[in-house]
Amino acid sequence: MKTSIKVLFAAILMVQGLNLKAQSTTGVYLNENDYKDHKLTYASNTDKIQLNEFLGGNTITVIKDGKKVSLTKNEIFGYRLANQDYRFYNNVAYKIIDTAGFILYSREKLTQQAKGYKPAEQYFYSINDKQAVKDLTVENLTASFPQSADFRYSLLNNFHSDADLAAYDKVAKQYEVKYLYFAHKRVMASN
Repeated sequence: MKTSIKVLFAAILMVQGLNLKAQSTTGVYLNENDYKDHKLTYASNTDKIQLNEFLGGNTITVIKDGKKVSLTKNEIFGYRLANQDYRFYNNVAYKIIDTAGFILYSREKLTQQAKGYKPAEQYFYSINDKQAVKDLTVENLTASFPQSADFRYSLLNNFHSDADLAAYDKVAKQYEVKYLYFAHKRVMASN
């Protein structure tokens, strides 16, 4: 009986320990360097960020220790919520989904469907965390990498539509556009 109580008590402690590790830190990245250094301001283990996106709101509200702090979106880099980083660009939050080489973002946008509007995942990119966020299109990528002829030709030959650029290779655990980008970088490095 004593052994089963000890085992039960140990199991409860383990579950509580796992719950503590599973908590995510929420906070704000004031600038690009804070994002690169993973330095959160107004950090807490509770999800208390209000994005105020209705009608294009230009502020976010952070609730820290019961106090509300209002921040202007165009004066901060972004935020972290539920173990996911986001970047603000022109008062719009973009989910950062890949940072190797250049940055890929996603965002749900309402798009016209057969029976009205429905949210659809849209993809974007930027050359780095200081550059403009642009639609992920073959045309935009070729314009962003004018000196990278191999990469530009690979884009034209491998992607039949802009929607194909968001293809993810689950085996390689990499976006296909990033594979082409790094293949080009390897060729350039070997020359």
